[in-house]
Amino acid sequence: MSAGFDKQILAQKLSKLNSSQQTIETLSHWCVFHHRCCQQVVETWDSEFHAAPVERRVSLLYLANDIMQNSRKEGNGYIAEFMRVIPAALNGVLTVRDDFGRNVPKRLIDIWEDRKIFDTQAQSLKDDFFRRLKDIRNQLKNTGSEQLEKVVSSYKHVLNAPMDEDTLMRKCQAALINFDELNKTYGNNSILGSSNRSGFMQELQEQHSILRNSIEQLKVSESLRATLIFHLKEALNEQELKVEHLRSQLQAAQPRFKRASELCVGLGSNMERRQPSNQGLKRREMVLSTA
Repeated sequence: MSAGFDKQILAQKLSKLNSSQQTIETLSHWCVFHHRCCQQVVETWDSEFHAAPVERRVSLLYLANDIMQNSRKEGNGYIAEFMRVIPAALNGVLTVRDDFGRNVPKRLIDIWEDRKIFDTQAQSLKDDFFRRLKDIRNQLKNTGSEQLEKVVSSYKHVLNAPMDEDTLMRKCQAALINFDELNKTYGNNSILGSSNRSGFMQELQEQHSILRNSIEQLKVSESLRATLIFHLKEALNEQELKVEHLRSQLQAAQPRFKRASELCVGLGSNMERRQPSNQGLKRREMVLSTA
């Protein structure tokens, strides 16, 4: 192992990686310097990649690309190690819902093919990538409307359930109390061999029947609500992913807008310097304040 290399230090550096070219190149040079530890570097990279949010996965792919291209003079160690994990990493960004997230691996594969990073394997990567992308696009077709239909349908099933849950819960709770009393009476053996035995049996059978019916109806109600929760979580995950993409795009656009404004001023442009509206932020604050 090369002097100064530490997997924990690398993990910290990877966790702080962002989309700027400077941070990617700086970390790439550090990894190339420790090329003797390429296996540990790639293993750590792979772990961080699969634990990272979508926008950071793109930066990590750019980092892998930079490492492979700049380490070739030190041998093919990094290329061989990355070849083991890159296919799964590409699959990790295939489910991204926007063209940007999907185009990044396509551009990288083109670079690897053009510069013969993986030699003949690059074409295989490309073929597999587009095959999987086509499958996923078919799966995601009309996802938004289908997701809404699932939520609405499952919610209607809950509302239109054949049993009234409040009545069911009260009836079940009463049966639980009655059975506990019967069980306590049986434990005291006060009815065995007495004239109350037949009455006890009749009451026990009645509570047994109520509990059986309650269990069956509770299971139906539980299943309906579990299905609703499942579809709500699917919809929530879908929206959270879209919010991540929007925030990532905002983070990329805002500093560039600011720099463009500065350049316009520096060049003496009379272009209106109107700031982007905060209407979306105000709307979000209103929603939160009424929640």
